[in-house]
Amino acid sequence: MNSKGSKLKRSQLACSDNLWYSIFMNTPVSTEYFDKIRDFFKQDVCRRGMAPLKDNVQIALYVDGKGPVTLTKEDGKPILKLEAPQKAEMSFHVPAKAADSLLETRTEDIGELGLTLLKLVAHSDPQLRVKPQVHIGLFEMFSKGYLGVIPLGGVTVMKFLASLGFGSIGKIKEVVTKLRN
Repeated sequence: MNSKGSKLKRSQLACSDNLWYSIFMNTPVSTEYFDKIRDFFKQDVCRRGMAPLKDNVQIALYVDGKGPVTLTKEDGKPILKLEAPQKAEMSFHVPAKAADSLLETRTEDIGELGLTLLKLVAHSDPQLRVKPQVHIGLFEMFSKGYLGVIPLGGVTVMKFLASLGFGSIGKIKEVVTKLRN
């Protein structure tokens, strides 16, 4: 409520110190999920899948409405930090059921893991749908290696993307543009 007794809109709360974020989006991810996600990203398949990414990329992960935690890369290895990224380049909002589904995936195949993630992004059930957001432009996505991850999924991932209508780099560019804030 403001001084006149009317309700404040979310946009009115978005002030320079990001009050909205501080109040509603900075609840710590549970220790259980943090530990599971950290262990998940220690797998060799995740290291190989993140190989195209430059060191020090910053990805915000929100799990079950809590977070963020930072997924980054240091010395060529994925690292999960129990802190918000200084400047997230991408964000993923992952409901608990989607996190459980992804974390239960046991494979050494990058394409299979990529397909699991893409199916969660495209899922119709809100409790299973992962919502990605892009906070940087296409050039920066390219220069930091984000677009280099897609081909690592091989034919499996490319066929799935094509089945959704993303058979060309132009279509992928359209999606990236839509995912930007």
